[in-house]
Amino acid sequence: MKLPLPIKAPFSFPQTLAFIRRFPPCQGQYRLTDDSLTAAVTIHGRPTTFTIRGTTPSPTVEIERAVDAPAILARAAHLVGARDDLGEFYAAAEGDRHFRPILDALHGLHHVRFLTLEEIAIYSVMCQRTPITMAARMKRKLFDRIGIPIDGLRALPSFEYLVTLDGADYGEAIGHARKGEQIAEVVRGVALLGEKFLVDAPYAEARDALLAIRGIGPFSAAMILLRGLGRMDEVPLAQIFEAEARSVYGAAYDEAAIRARYGRQLGYWSFYLKTGSARLAQPIMRTLRHEKRRTVRNRSSR
Repeated sequence: MKLPLPIKAPFSFPQTLAFIRRFPPCQGQYRLTDDSLTAAVTIHGRPTTFTIRGTTPSPTVEIERAVDAPAILARAAHLVGARDDLGEFYAAAEGDRHFRPILDALHGLHHVRFLTLEEIAIYSVMCQRTPITMAARMKRKLFDRIGIPIDGLRALPSFEYLVTLDGADYGEAIGHARKGEQIAEVVRGVALLGEKFLVDAPYAEARDALLAIRGIGPFSAAMILLRGLGRMDEVPLAQIFEAEARSVYGAAYDEAAIRARYGRQLGYWSFYLKTGSARLAQPIMRTLRHEKRRTVRNRSSR
């Protein structure tokens, strides 16, 4: 069964695929081709897969069971931020000359979320004081251990199953006992709050409810709300994004000015900042590595 993905233009699916290929927590979770992404997800307690396909302005979603169509279509749109309206964000960025190269490089990229609230709740603990590559390895281990296999992929179970696991189960799966205990507590706490509350409640109320859960601090709460649920209305800049902001804005960096300019689009600004600064730095790093190798060769030839 093939359905149109409900998008808000401008939308670039190639930009989405490029982001997912570069983002370590996504690696190994999806099946990717030049023009498609296949994901596994648990819907109504059952694992299923869906494929987003197409490089045209109107990608499609391929699913197997018609009965699951509404839920899967909503989950697919959530994953790639398909319904996000970039108009206000792009308008706010007009005149921001420091940000312009990033905006041009990522034009049409919508905010890619973690696939489910269950996934981001668990990953928000894994990445605490941990390099992103190591946290990504823990995530793959967990999927390998408790993910439900389907069509060569693994679907993370829903909260109904995850809350039955204890800290020892999680710790053994990821090879980290302390984080395993934290994950068990966070899973139970987030499951009690529920996705509807975390999406609909005022940002401060949702954030404070998350902070009341043992194992969740400001960084994890912000990650769940932004990267998991796509809430763009607030971001703790100084705690998460200041290094990238200073690398882009230099001496012109002014947190208050950025907050005033982007307002409720601050989350989109931070997503583009993090993604774009890393992507634009890659050619520079390749040039530096090339120059270093050439210098070594010249020295060795003397």
